[in-house]
Amino acid sequence: MAKYIFLMRPPAQVDLPTLKSQVLDKLAARLLQLNSEKLKVDLTEPKKPRLTVLPLKRNHLAMISVWDGRADRAQQWQTEMTGLGWSVAGYQVTESTPRACTKDWKDCEASPGIVMLTLMKKNPRLSHEQFMHEWFEHHTPKIALKVHPLWNYIRNVVDSVIVEGSPPLDGIVEEHCLKRRDVTNPVRYFGGPLKMIPNMIKVGLHANKFLQLSAVENYLLTEYHIRS
Repeated sequence: MAKYIFLMRPPAQVDLPTLKSQVLDKLAARLLQLNSEKLKVDLTEPKKPRLTVLPLKRNHLAMISVWDGRADRAQQWQTEMTGLGWSVAGYQVTESTPRACTKDWKDCEASPGIVMLTLMKKNPRLSHEQFMHEWFEHHTPKIALKVHPLWNYIRNVVDSVIVEGSPPLDGIVEEHCLKRRDVTNPVRYFGGPLKMIPNMIKVGLHANKFLQLSAVENYLLTEYHIRS
């Protein structure tokens, strides 16, 4: 089964109600007609905190995740995504879920909690194999899963670009916490008052080792499973 992720960036004048209407109501209805195996929408719906440790992008973003049992429809999905006339980037990815929640809510309802989305490029000094080792064998098990209060954690390795002109990415990470304050409160996000500072240093040093930090983008998202 192929998985595609599309990142849609609307014009600056598009506000949140318009974003939700265009993507959740109109685009999602059209996408359902293509009968993918699964379909998920994430939107920059959460209110951004005034102060954050991790820099958050201020522009709106919609992330559309498609799981398709047919591997020959990437162009068809792209055509649908570009129908709004917004900037669209698209990637075929390989997904892994080191920590998975149990879905017990209805499709099309907002998932509990909040998602920290990270768009990643590898440190140019590393080979792809070195990057993957640092990400999968060190950062995930020894840092992310131990430091952050993650409820659901999805890693998407970018295999190829499927929309011409898409910015190059190596990874797309969805860190899902059950409570908003688990992400927006740095004390909670970094392991508590006694561990916060050493954990922040640990996270920062390793991120600098395997990522190109100047190219990293972070967004806060609300998740909607349209078809699970």
